[in-house]
Amino acid sequence: MSIGKRIRKRRQELKLTQEDLASALGLTPQHISGIEQDKRNPSLSSLAKLAEELGVTVDYLVTGKEGVIVDTIPAIKADKKLSLESKKALVSLVTELYSIPRSNNK
Repeated sequence: MSIGKRIRKRRQELKLTQEDLASALGLTPQHISGIEQDKRNPSLSSLAKLAEELGVTVDYLVTGKEGVIVDTIPAIKADKKLSLESKKALVSLVTELYSIPRSNNK
C-alpha cells in the first residue's frame, strides 16, 4: 500500500474530509487529494504534520508498520474507540492544560 493510500485510509477511519485535513494542516483540499492519489509526494514537514494530525507515526505512513505513539494528542487522535467529537474535546482540553504554567511547588 502506498503512502497516499495509507493517508486516505486513516483519514476515512477518523471520519475526516479532505477539507478537514487540509484545513488542519494549512494545505488545500486539492493538495491532499493529489497526495492520496499518489500524484503528489508530501514534503517531509507535511508528512510529519500528516502523521500527527492522523494520530499515527511517520514510519506507519511510509512503511505501514505500526508504531507506538507516546505523545498525548496523537494518541487521542489514534484511539479508534473515541468518537470524533470526543477526540476534539479531549485535544482541546489537553491543549488548554499544556498552556497552563506549571507551579514549582509540588
